[in-house]
Amino acid sequence: MNNKDVGKFISKLRKSKGLTQNELAEKLNISNKTVSKWETGEGLPDISVLPELAKALEVTVDELLNAEFKEEARIKVEEVANEKNLLNIFHICFLISCFVCGFGTLIGGFNEIYCTLCFRILFYTHWEIIFAAVGFFCIVFGNLLFYISALRLNVIYSKERIIQLTYKKASILFMISFIFILTFIIRIVDHYLWLPYTEMIVGALILIITVILCIAFSKRMERKYKQ
Repeated sequence: MNNKDVGKFISKLRKSKGLTQNELAEKLNISNKTVSKWETGEGLPDISVLPELAKALEVTVDELLNAEFKEEARIKVEEVANEKNLLNIFHICFLISCFVCGFGTLIGGFNEIYCTLCFRILFYTHWEIIFAAVGFFCIVFGNLLFYISALRLNVIYSKERIIQLTYKKASILFMISFIFILTFIIRIVDHYLWLPYTEMIVGALILIITVILCIAFSKRMERKYKQ
């Protein structure tokens, strides 16, 4: 630990914060002459002052005494500070994704059910094509938004932790999205088979199988991360 190096480091930090020697001295309840002695290397901060000085200059005591930044420690501090923001963004994106996918499923699913009941010819009207395209776009956009927001979590979390945080939400989003896909499958089946109640039977079977698979996947992941 070199007095002059520590003094230069204190001076550099003080100036980077836009503080004068008097302003820094007032924060620490000491005289400006004491700050001047530190910066010229004529003395070192007293041990009782070090914590407050480090806080005022936004560094750790170790960094202050060693007159250099510890990048690894600084990165960890920044990660902790950003963790809450990233999680909030992720939760907001999830809600937006649910809303967008729900809207796509509502407009697309209603469109396919209505056309299944009223028209035997596939894509009978241009409105069916438009509503199906809008529904498909909303489903893709909502899921992509969720995926990107989850991917951003890798800045602060490991892959395993990200999976732990997202698998339940991903299952919910998939179920919402799948309703539109299910209605589209029913529409295709009804068009080509033209058998009574075929679409309802196929739809019910697919929905039941999907629900069972999602529940089984969710339970498996939950058990895995409770171990």
